Amino acid sequence: MLVFVPLLMPSVRALGIDVTYFGIVVTLNFMIGLITPPYGLLLFVMSSLTRVPLMDIIREVWPFVLTLGVLLLLLTVYPQIILALPHAFGYK
Repeated sequence: MLVFVPLLMPSVRALGIDVTYFGIVVTLNFMIGLITPPYGLLLFVMSSLTRVPLMDIIREVWPFVLTLGVLLLLLTVYPQIILALPHAFGYK
């Protein structure tokens, strides 16, 4: 994230994308990537910490992946969901 986001910030500003919106969408994308098999780093961390087999963790994480995917789709289609509260407090 420390490498990826600063590289994209000039493009985000040039395209007129809200920085708050971009930050939330990028964070959500990284969350999905960290818990998605086969390279989900958090899956291996949880497996080693809890001593639960990796397949059991993967089986239990799918509802969360699907929920995060639907949430990402909603936030991409309707950015007002993210920006409603900041705009209500005066953020422009």
